[in-house]
Amino acid sequence: MIVAGTANSLKHRLLNLKTATVLLLIIIILYCLSTTIADPDLWGYLAFGRLFWSQGRFPYVDVFAYVPTLKPWVYHEWLTGVVFYPIYRTLGAPGLQVLKFALGLAAMGITYLTARRRGADLWPTLLMLFVALVSMSVGYSAVRAQVFTYFFFTLFLYLLETARLTQNRRWLWLLAPVQVIWCNLHGGFLAGLGLVFLYGVGEFLSRRTFWPYLGWFILAGLASLINPYGLKYWTYLAQAVAMPRPEITEWASVLAGYQQGILGGLEFSRFLALTAVAVLLAWRARWREITPALALLFTFYLAAKHNRHRVFFALSFGAYMPLLLTAYFRELSTRPRVMAWVHRAGRKIPAVILLGFMLFFAYRLVNRNPLSLEIPSTPTSGKVLDIYYPVGAIDYLERHHLSGKLLVSFNWGEYCLWKLYPRCRIAIDGRYETVYPERVHTEYFDFLMGREGWRNFLEHYPPDLILVAPGAGAYAPLGREPQWRQVYADSGSVLFQRREPAPPDRPWPASSLEVR
Repeated sequence: MIVAGTANSLKHRLLNLKTATVLLLIIIILYCLSTTIADPDLWGYLAFGRLFWSQGRFPYVDVFAYVPTLKPWVYHEWLTGVVFYPIYRTLGAPGLQVLKFALGLAAMGITYLTARRRGADLWPTLLMLFVALVSMSVGYSAVRAQVFTYFFFTLFLYLLETARLTQNRRWLWLLAPVQVIWCNLHGGFLAGLGLVFLYGVGEFLSRRTFWPYLGWFILAGLASLINPYGLKYWTYLAQAVAMPRPEITEWASVLAGYQQGILGGLEFSRFLALTAVAVLLAWRARWREITPALALLFTFYLAAKHNRHRVFFALSFGAYMPLLLTAYFRELSTRPRVMAWVHRAGRKIPAVILLGFMLFFAYRLVNRNPLSLEIPSTPTSGKVLDIYYPVGAIDYLERHHLSGKLLVSFNWGEYCLWKLYPRCRIAIDGRYETVYPERVHTEYFDFLMGREGWRNFLEHYPPDLILVAPGAGAYAPLGREPQWRQVYADSGSVLFQRREPAPPDRPWPASSLEVR
C-alpha cells in the first residue's frame, strides 16, 4: 500500500511537469532543426520552380547545362521546387524555414503518437524522443526536399503500426493518395514503400494476416506512376538506386564518413549511442515483435550504409523504443528504494532542472537567428562538409559582364545556375544523376580532382570559364595551362577565363542520352 501510494503521488507530481517537459522538447526540436546555412540543393529547387512558373509548361528538357544531358530530365524533386519558389519569392528565407520547422515538428509529433499508440507511457516516450533528436539535424539543413520525406515516413509508420495493433486497416487507404504527393516531392518515397513491404513480411513471419499490407504495397507502388514522367520515373529510380556515388559525401557509410572526416567524432558517437540503447533495450525487454524489429533493422541498415539516412533510424527509434523503456520504468516503480529516492527529490528539483534547460536551449535557438538563410562566401571550418558559395566570383562575373559556358565545382553548380542563368550555362551540379549521363559526370570528377586524364573533360566539353576552389585537384594543373588565365581569386574560389573563345558545341548522339 505504501508503494502504491508513493507511486500515485509521483504520478501526480510528474503530470504537473508535463507541460514544461513538452515545451522543452519543442524548443530542443526547433534548436536541432535550426540550421541556417543554405544547402546547395536548395538553389536547384528554386531554379526549377522559377522555370516552371515562368514558362507555363512542364520542363522536360534541361536548359541550365551546356554538356550533354539526359532526355527526359527526370527531376524527382520537381514538386518541391514548385512549392518552394513562390514561398521564397513572397516570404523569403523565413517562409522556407517556417515550413521546415512545421514539417519537423509534425514528424516528431507523429512519432510521439505512434509510440503512445503502442502503449508507451508519457515520460519514457519523451525521454526516447530526446535521445532520437541527436541524429535529426543531419536531415534538416536549410532547406531540402527530405523534410517532406521524413514527415511522410512518420505518417506511414503511424498508419501501419495502428493497423497492425488494432487489426483495423481502414486507414491504410490513405497510403495511395499520400504516395502520389510524396513521389512527386522527393524520391525518398521508396522508404515508404519499403516500410509497407516490411510490415507485410513481418506479419507473415508472425503468422498473422499479411495480405492487406502486400495489397497496399502494390497499390501504393502503382500510385507512384502518377507523375509527369510515367514509367520513365521508375527507369530513372532503378538506375539511381544502384548507382555508386563515391564522390558524394552524404552517400558515404557512417564508418567511412567518420574515417574520412565527413562525420565528426561527436556525431559518430551519437549514432553508436543510439544503436547501443536500442540493442540494450531490446535485449532487456526480450523484444519479440517481429514486424517493428524488421522495420528498425531496415532503418538501421539505411543509416549505417548512407550517412544521409540516419534520420530514418532516429524516427523509428523514437516510435518503437519508448514501449520497451516503459516496461523498465514500470519495474522500477515497484522498488521501494527507487521510489523513496524520487520522493525525496520532490517537485522543485525537476522543475528547476527543466527551467534551466528551457532557458539554455531557448537562448541558443534565438542566437542562431533561425528564420534566416546564410550564404557563407568563404570557408569557415575547413571541414570536408564545409558549405560556402563563390559570392565574390559571381559578383566579378556580373560586374564584368562575363558569360558563356561555366565549368564549376560540384557544390556550387546549383547556386550558379540559380544566380547566372541564362547568362551562363554550367557543368556540373548537384542534380547529378537526374540530369547528366554517367560518363559525363565520371569525366567531370576526374577533372575536378585532378586525376589522370583530367584534361578529357575540357577537351570533350570545352568551357569558357572555370570556377573552382583553391583546394580542388584541378586548381594547380589549370594554373600551368597556357590557354587559361586566372582573372579572380579569393580565399574560397578561383575563376579562370579561356584566352581564346571555346569551340562551338558539337551534336551529341541522342540515343546515348535517353533514360532507359
